[in-house]
Amino acid sequence: MDQVRGLPTEQRLPCFPSLKQGERDLPVRFTNFTTRRMILFLWFAGLSISNGLTQEPLKVLIITGFDSGSHKWRETTPFVRSILEETRRFKVSVSEDISVLESSSLDLYDTIVLNFGFWEEPEPSQEAMNGLLEFVRQGNGLVSLHFACSSFQNWDTYEELLGRVWKKGTGGHGPRGKFMVNMVARFHPITRGLLDFEADDELYARLSGDSDIEILASAHSDWSGRIEPIVFVKQYGSGRVYHNGLGHDVRARQVEPVRALVRRGVEWAATGQVTVD
Repeated sequence: MDQVRGLPTEQRLPCFPSLKQGERDLPVRFTNFTTRRMILFLWFAGLSISNGLTQEPLKVLIITGFDSGSHKWRETTPFVRSILEETRRFKVSVSEDISVLESSSLDLYDTIVLNFGFWEEPEPSQEAMNGLLEFVRQGNGLVSLHFACSSFQNWDTYEELLGRVWKKGTGGHGPRGKFMVNMVARFHPITRGLLDFEADDELYARLSGDSDIEILASAHSDWSGRIEPIVFVKQYGSGRVYHNGLGHDVRARQVEPVRALVRRGVEWAATGQVTVD
């Protein structure tokens, strides 16, 4: 500090003003400009933290209640719910009645998750069909898990909505077993940073549909002899659709890469972005 005091006034740095007689030497004395900058920085940092802490959870509706005998929806539904709620990013409700799609209460939700399946279930009412289509079309999210792609065989628009569906007599899979899931779109928000992994699951193959989809993950099926898309996304109107064919049972869904795909996929469907791991 003696060297600083010894410089002519015009050569002193502005952040090191000369000390008045009787003041203690301080390592740094801030100018008013520097102080204002620090105050603004701390204010913006505090605002960002505050916004993160007060962020409203995304509202998710899981629709379930029916499936084939080999798919235990009473086990997989609470498991999916726990995957989402443990992040504190989602507030999850569950309905076992497909007629909920007729209700204006859909406006309360950001995303609908379909955790049901099988073609023997009756078609939803026309009001329910219109309710689901309009929900997605106006900018909300839809998530199709595993066998949901097999439902409502006579509803043609369901195929357009989900991108690919299991048509009775065409779609299928070989025996449940282990196979490699390969990340195709490595820079998509849902799959960014995820590595290829081994699944122990059913690998759906020969799904029907010709609408544009963006494939995120695929796997080779010995049953069909070809590479099958198993995780993909698409747009429907202003909304986002996330289709994940994995998840025969809790055991298939409990491996971390599958859990991550569910968390990320639901958030992306709701917002178009991914903030959860």
